[in-house]
Amino acid sequence: MRNRRSASLDQPWLPIAAVIGVIAVVAIAAIFFLGGGGSSSPASSPGASSPGTSSVAPQTTLLKNSGVSSITVIATTPVSVPATGAYVEVNYLGSFIGKYGTTGNMIVAQDSGDKVYPIETNGTISALFQKQDHSTTHDLTVQIWKDGKAVKFASNSSAFGIVNINYTP
Repeated sequence: MRNRRSASLDQPWLPIAAVIGVIAVVAIAAIFFLGGGGSSSPASSPGASSPGTSSVAPQTTLLKNSGVSSITVIATTPVSVPATGAYVEVNYLGSFIGKYGTTGNMIVAQDSGDKVYPIETNGTISALFQKQDHSTTHDLTVQIWKDGKAVKFASNSSAFGIVNINYTP
């Protein structure tokens, strides 16, 4: 009787193909995970050339964390409104522009953050402010204060939102 080998060993190409397949999968995974597998169209990539010309391919540098970065946090002081007089408080994280005051005596203001503006009280107090960006995440808030009490309040969270309030003492 003859000794029969296993069927897989009778075909020598099968183990060779398996080893080549494993090497190919490892190589493709290494290229993909190490940043060489990025896809970009030649028409939109920097350094792309038209047919018949040559150019040097751009180099890609991987960013690495080389240590702990420092973050500077600036503490903001809450504004305080005096106990006497009239004031307009405008609060917005981004930039705002507007005007405030009394009829015939309006003052233009452009700023950001939490600001308090004093007003001479000789009539109806008005405040009209607008966001200077398209943010819908944060509210533009405007308050009129009289003798330490908030007497009128309005806010707007829409892009380039406008707040217009009036108060007659």
